[in-house]
Amino acid sequence: MEDIYNIDLTDFGTLLILYGGILAILLIRYFFMSGLYYGVFLILFKEKYGNKVLTRKMPTRDQIKRELKLSIYSTFVFGAVTIGLIWLWQKNYTQIYSDPFQYPLWYVPISIAIFLLLHDTYYYWLHKWMHHSRWLIKVHNAHHQSVNTTVWTSFSFHPVESFLQAIIVPILLVLVPMHPIAILIVLLIMTVSAIINHAGVEVYPGKPSFDKFRKYVIGATHHDIHHRRANKNFGLYFTFWDRLMKTEYEG
Repeated sequence: MEDIYNIDLTDFGTLLILYGGILAILLIRYFFMSGLYYGVFLILFKEKYGNKVLTRKMPTRDQIKRELKLSIYSTFVFGAVTIGLIWLWQKNYTQIYSDPFQYPLWYVPISIAIFLLLHDTYYYWLHKWMHHSRWLIKVHNAHHQSVNTTVWTSFSFHPVESFLQAIIVPILLVLVPMHPIAILIVLLIMTVSAIINHAGVEVYPGKPSFDKFRKYVIGATHHDIHHRRANKNFGLYFTFWDRLMKTEYEG
């Protein structure tokens, strides 16, 4: 962490190398985790999850190409926002702390929960706004072109939407004290959640014991409905805002 903290962002060559490294990490994460998820649930355990596939129609090659292209564009945006976050951290504008004992250890999971709740709130209202703004709906439609979603849809956004989605991360880290380990866990949850919600296969157990979990935590079925009924199910991680604002699909 100290090596990154001490990087000279005013040196163009150093900045370019750092940006390239961030892009490589983001792309490897995207392709590895999306590909792994697809391989496990739609190939390796195809028979087990075959009846839980939500897609009515197999995605075309053109759809996959579009999703990959937009996801790469998103990666460039996410990388730029990450550079901005590092700059804020170097200038001590963030609440990122490296000493694990600066806060009680029990605060680490609390900070993760706070981040996810605030992120979910921001996303719900941003998402709803994008569906009601005459200009932003055109931007958001780049994502909604994928009605039958795939693992590759998870980061398939117009660059403007990519920025609007990514900018909340440095904002929250300016406000919420978080250890780097907590940040990594949050980033992992963000990635896995995006893939689960777009993969087109419901992996959460249908057992009665999971009824409350499925009621409050968004999964593939919940978000698949949004891609088919765009005026419903705007949430990111949790159903709280959809239920409170009466935007959850009840069909």
